[in-house]
Amino acid sequence: MPHPMLDFVMQNAVTLINQQRQRSIYQPMDYVQFHLTGELPALPDPRSALLRRVLGRESFSLLALDEAFERIANDPRPKGILLTLGQLAMSSADLETLRASLLKFRAQGKRVVCYAQSYDLASYFLASAADEIWLQPSGVVIISGLVQQQVYLKDALAALGLEADLIAISPYKSAGDRLTRDTPSPEAEAQTNWLLDATFERVVNAIAEGRGMDSARVRSLIDGALYTDTQAQEAGLIDHVCNEEGFTARLNTPHLVLWEEAQNRLLLRYAAHDAVVAVLPIVGTIVNGTSNNPPVDLPIPFVGGQQAGDETVVQQVRHLMKQDHVKAVVVYVDSPGGSASASEAMASALDELAKTRPVVVCMGGVAASGGYYVATSGQWIVAQPTTITGSIGVFTLKVVANNAWRKLRMNAVYYLRGANADILLPNAPFSATQRALGRALIERIYTQFVRRVADARKMKPETVDSIGGGRVWTGSQAFAHGLVDQLGGLSDALAKARALAGLRHDAPVAFVRGRVKPSVAQLAEAVQPAAALQRLYKRAEMFNSGQAWLLLPVAWQQRLK
Repeated sequence: MPHPMLDFVMQNAVTLINQQRQRSIYQPMDYVQFHLTGELPALPDPRSALLRRVLGRESFSLLALDEAFERIANDPRPKGILLTLGQLAMSSADLETLRASLLKFRAQGKRVVCYAQSYDLASYFLASAADEIWLQPSGVVIISGLVQQQVYLKDALAALGLEADLIAISPYKSAGDRLTRDTPSPEAEAQTNWLLDATFERVVNAIAEGRGMDSARVRSLIDGALYTDTQAQEAGLIDHVCNEEGFTARLNTPHLVLWEEAQNRLLLRYAAHDAVVAVLPIVGTIVNGTSNNPPVDLPIPFVGGQQAGDETVVQQVRHLMKQDHVKAVVVYVDSPGGSASASEAMASALDELAKTRPVVVCMGGVAASGGYYVATSGQWIVAQPTTITGSIGVFTLKVVANNAWRKLRMNAVYYLRGANADILLPNAPFSATQRALGRALIERIYTQFVRRVADARKMKPETVDSIGGGRVWTGSQAFAHGLVDQLGGLSDALAKARALAGLRHDAPVAFVRGRVKPSVAQLAEAVQPAAALQRLYKRAEMFNSGQAWLLLPVAWQQRLK
């Protein structure tokens, strides 16, 4: 509970600050300007001072933008916001989240204006939620549709003397196909088409609604792209053509204020709380061990990018269970999957957490396979219409490297004891016996996966299997199949968590970051020479078994991906 004296001091401090800010009315704010470009993460991720010097200040998060819009909406002075848009590198689901924030802002009686030097389909999809769309003179509108590229590496691996051997639960579980095929399977091709069809329909309908057109007209405009500034204006795609120097004249106000200045002048609000909603991120490939976010994303399948480790996540969940002031938890999942055992460890810990307080899952750009596995622990699942989810299935893969050794004029000799001692090794493809063993293993894991989904979603296992088998769905399709409960974003998930916990609508949010600090005993063990040698031996053992060959995960490791 907040201390009464502290509460009194804080309320009076906020009142004094607001009075001081209101005295700056001689510099009124009519519109607040934001510049949005690049990748805008869903959650805040503050950088250390060192990283700021190397990589620059962190980008605005989508949640921080939503909170900024809320502050502007609650201040009577600004009429609205002006967004200058650069090239946005965001998933369609994240664009949906930002677009929903703009629509909510408009519903509170404020205006939204978007400006860009040019628009592609992503930035135009966002801008279609605005009251007005502006374009720079000589700018272009290139809303020419959706493209998805899939690169198949079978022949490239063969040129290196490598061959991937795959066992998948069904042809729809097609992530491993990129290494084992040179063209998509009929099932993978059909799956890609239904995902693109659903996403394209969502984009068309959103633009049509935002611009007051019918869907057929929008499809025709997309098929006719690209458009010059004058053509776009004649077609009704944009409202005005102007340059940045004409902002104040076009807005009919001289009081255009950058957010960096406005945030110090907007009114504040203080309310005492004794309860919070925690946001726990599970972002990146799910792996055994600790979480990791490398500065460079290697362009290698299953290797590059951020990783969510089961040891880190489970520690974080157990720490949350000890925090009595955390009354609800939102698990933010943005993961294509990964290790089956790590997914099970995370889900098991989240199951225990859900026994003590409401757990709501919010899906980001992708929450598929292992990402969906961990989502089943939530009492409520929220996804954007274009979130990629489902992929209920399993595959296992290893890369055979004998030809690569020969190309390098090297000869690898293996001494084996046991009929299947080489089941993990890159010396040969799976034998018939090994393939049968592998098939039995992934079928066991798949049965467990299906049962978990069936229990969590109150479905029959046969129903889950009919929409499972590795099939991937958009959020809208998953909602229709009963795999998610609500279409929306993080703000919707937070609202649901507050409601389930009986909290106020403005109960504060706390973010779970980093790793739980190890105990003194763990630190002492970590510095022991014997422990260091043991870790080194395990790494060498993994390399000798072929698990680290060319940085590819060639181990016999079940991947929910």
